[in-house]
Amino acid sequence: MAQSFSIKKYFKKLHTHELLADLYEKHNVVAILGITDSTSRKNAVDIMMDFHKSLSPLEKINIEKDLTLVSTLSTKYSVSLFVSLLKEKKLPHDVTTVECKTDQDKVLYYFLNNRAVFDEVLYFHDFYTSRGYMLYEAKEVDLVAAEFSITELSKEFKRIANKDDRATECEVTGKVLDGLLYIHATFEGESYLSPRRDATTGELDRTRTLRKHEEIKIVYFPEDKEVIISSTGSRYEKLVFLDTFLRIVCASGFEDKIETFDLASFKQQDFDFSKTNKGTPLLTWKIKAITLSFGSEKTKKKMRLSLPSTAQERGLSPLFSTLEEIQLTKQFAGYTIENVALSFSFTDTQKTDKSVSVSCSLSCNKSSLCPLFPYDRYARTLLKQAGIDGGFVEQVKKKVDDMEKKWEA
Repeated sequence: MAQSFSIKKYFKKLHTHELLADLYEKHNVVAILGITDSTSRKNAVDIMMDFHKSLSPLEKINIEKDLTLVSTLSTKYSVSLFVSLLKEKKLPHDVTTVECKTDQDKVLYYFLNNRAVFDEVLYFHDFYTSRGYMLYEAKEVDLVAAEFSITELSKEFKRIANKDDRATECEVTGKVLDGLLYIHATFEGESYLSPRRDATTGELDRTRTLRKHEEIKIVYFPEDKEVIISSTGSRYEKLVFLDTFLRIVCASGFEDKIETFDLASFKQQDFDFSKTNKGTPLLTWKIKAITLSFGSEKTKKKMRLSLPSTAQERGLSPLFSTLEEIQLTKQFAGYTIENVALSFSFTDTQKTDKSVSVSCSLSCNKSSLCPLFPYDRYARTLLKQAGIDGGFVEQVKKKVDDMEKKWEA
């Protein structure tokens, strides 16, 4: 659930105070805050809060409306989206006229100086608010041709949304940025009961019905030959939309393939991602947990080990030191690795004196990494370079799929 906007929390993260004065001026409010470089952060926040409290209720409402929008976009993903859009529109993008130390500073600067691109950034930023995507392979198609197919895709999505006697509009929008195609679709889904008490009479209407708000998000990576999709509907419905996208945009279709990962490398005590790393800003990595199984298929048992996570631990040392401590080193070779939890540390490409951490979970046919997020992409590259990521393959036991028969009728 999204947190409500807090003006004080926002002020705590705002360092370029002259931008706040510019925002007040935009609302015809003269703000002389008197904050200097020598003013402590606590005092600076108190000054901003005291001034804001002195405003009239209407002024507060109008200003907080703007700051709520700015705060929504004040994330580590939005700044790069602003830069990409400004670059695409051939507008100044690489230098700000004032020093911006935080994401809050930068987004407020863009709000004041590049308001025209804000709605577009909101559209793209919405794809980065959740990591609940399903990854699948997709044929490489020219992005221009992919964009041309959006009209036909919209018609098919609307047809699917209106199946089972549902009457609804389906709004589909598609935009390209930095070589990726973003597709967003919304429609009204099934009806559900939502009793409500009448504010005047106090009577409870138990027959009141509403329609679910359904949403589909798709991002297509032509160079990587991959696509990700998220849906508020059922898994089956998500696969129907995925299959439709693949058929219309990529001239292929959903074939029920799965990702494969070879976890055998984590049984080698000298295994190290840094040995195969080429081109990623990897600093360090370590294993944080492992799930092992042993015994026959009928009597299989599982055991999960949470491993030491001190700053001195690196690579697989937490695993093998724990195995030695619990006297399982000899038996380890005969166990099956079901899952591993890894942590990677990368150099921040924007601020080289800082680092970015990425945690991921790996099983034989699933990864928690998502190619939409830049540092997840670095981690996926490491897995591929080490021969752990085996790509997509058809399942050994493939079930009969009647999806096309039902939805093409």
